Amino acid sequence: MDTLFNSQTGDVDLQQKDVNNKGYFFINSGVENRGIKGKTDRPAKVFKAGTITIDFWGNAYYRDFDYVMATHNHVFSLSGDVIKNEKVGHYIIGKLSKLPQLFSYSNMATWNKLKVLDISLPIKSDAPDDYTVADIDFDYMERYIRAIEKVVIADVVKYKNKVIETTKKVVGE
Repeated sequence: MDTLFNSQTGDVDLQQKDVNNKGYFFINSGVENRGIKGKTDRPAKVFKAGTITIDFWGNAYYRDFDYVMATHNHVFSLSGDVIKNEKVGHYIIGKLSKLPQLFSYSNMATWNKLKVLDISLPIKSDAPDDYTVADIDFDYMERYIRAIEKVVIADVVKYKNKVIETTKKVVGE
C-alpha cells in the first residue's frame, strides 16, 4: 500500500466536545455514520476531498468532501494519484473491505502495519510483467463501479414496484 498511497494524520486532538455543526466534517474511528462525528470549526489540518480514511479498526471510507480528523484514535488519510475519482475510490474501498477482519482493539491498524499490506488492483492487459502504477486499469475500475450502481438501482426499482403492487392489492385497487 505504501507504493500507492501517502498517509497523513491529524494535527489536533479533536474530540466530541468540539462538534458544533460549523466548519468541516470531523472524522473519527467507527462505522456509525462512516466515522463522521459532526462538524467543527476548531482549527485543525484540513484534508482534501477525494481521499480515503482508515481507522484503527481497519474501516475504510472514500471521502468526497474536505474534513478534519481526530488524532487520538489512529485515523489515517490516504491520498495519491491512484485515487483518480470517486468511482476508483469506491473500487479501492471494496478492495480494503477485508481490513476489519485483520485488525482489532488489541491489534490496531497503524500505518506501519497498513503500508506493508498488498492490495490487488486490475492491471491493463498489455502491461509488462514489471508493471507500475501507470499500468493500473482505472477504466476497468470505473466501469465495474458503474455496473454495480446500475444493478443496485435496478434492484431498488424492482423492490419499489413490488411495494406499490402490494399496496394496491391491500387497498383494493
